[in-house]
Amino acid sequence: MYAFIADIHIGTKLNKMDYLKSLNAFLGHIKEYGEPCECIFVCGDLFDHRLTIDEAKFASLFLINLVCNQCGNGRQHAPVRIIHGTFSHDYDQMEIFIPMLEKIDNVDVQYYKEACVGTLPNGASVLYLPQQYEGNVDYGDALDDDEHYNIIIGHGPISSIVKSPCPAKDGDIVFPTEKLGKISDICVFGHYHEYTEFDGNVFYAGSMLRFRYGEDVDKVFFYCDHDYHVKTFKNEFALEYKVIDVYSPDELRDLISKDITSPTRFYIHTDNTLLKTYHAIMNTYKRNQNISYRIFTEKTDDDTHVNRPLNEMTKDIDLPIPSLLKFIKERYNVDVADEIHDYENKILKEKKDW
Repeated sequence: MYAFIADIHIGTKLNKMDYLKSLNAFLGHIKEYGEPCECIFVCGDLFDHRLTIDEAKFASLFLINLVCNQCGNGRQHAPVRIIHGTFSHDYDQMEIFIPMLEKIDNVDVQYYKEACVGTLPNGASVLYLPQQYEGNVDYGDALDDDEHYNIIIGHGPISSIVKSPCPAKDGDIVFPTEKLGKISDICVFGHYHEYTEFDGNVFYAGSMLRFRYGEDVDKVFFYCDHDYHVKTFKNEFALEYKVIDVYSPDELRDLISKDITSPTRFYIHTDNTLLKTYHAIMNTYKRNQNISYRIFTEKTDDDTHVNRPLNEMTKDIDLPIPSLLKFIKERYNVDVADEIHDYENKILKEKKDW
């Protein structure tokens, strides 16, 4: 079997354990697949930006676990093939890590910055199509109709006649799926973060984790067997970015009083008369970095807070202590006035210290 992963983006603000748990699950599915892994392909954008020293240390840990995978025949390490992705993410940083990884015993790892054809240890032919920006890149011979590859891996926008989910930018080379599918048994690209199936045997692998709102489709681990039949497994460690519609202050108080540990954005639908109430409620929870909100007024349908995290809100909004006490008393029949006022005094003291 063959395994594919793309758009890992090491260096984001996501919890590092989400990366390691995801990698462990990815390798775990390979070991349980029923066939030894002939190769693990990384389809670009391994990094998110130019790494700091601490991020580079974590990247080393991640890569060591990736190449020392014990997923090949007899629990040997399966070969790993990595291609260059978007320059603004990769910054040629693999040149730092490849010499280090090559020194590990029984590891077979290769990195490709330019288009070329290679052969895996089992004899499978691979066309590598990393994202290239410099010079006039001519893929004419490699994509000739008379050519055939077992596997094509690439990074960058691809499109079909009926589907083009990832728009191209200046300098991008767009590969037609009809051509890629015709000359390969399977073709897998990185760059677009949502798993996508094109007609035939061409795919976007999608990113391993979520990084923003709007990525609602499941994040999956992507594999194929020796006959190039595809199988995917959902990544249960991909952080969910939630969007919740709210239509009343009481509904918002009830929702926001819960322990919110994943990124959550509230879409508040109201009229202008309740704006101050909603701002005051949200201001109470501004210390929770996972919470943001947007308000849509009925009159104008304007977006009064676009992607605005609570810790950036104005500090001159009065805390809704009386309404909060009333809500808790009516909803839960509990008097928490003393606790709330103690907390209020603590906040006011901290605010004065600021």
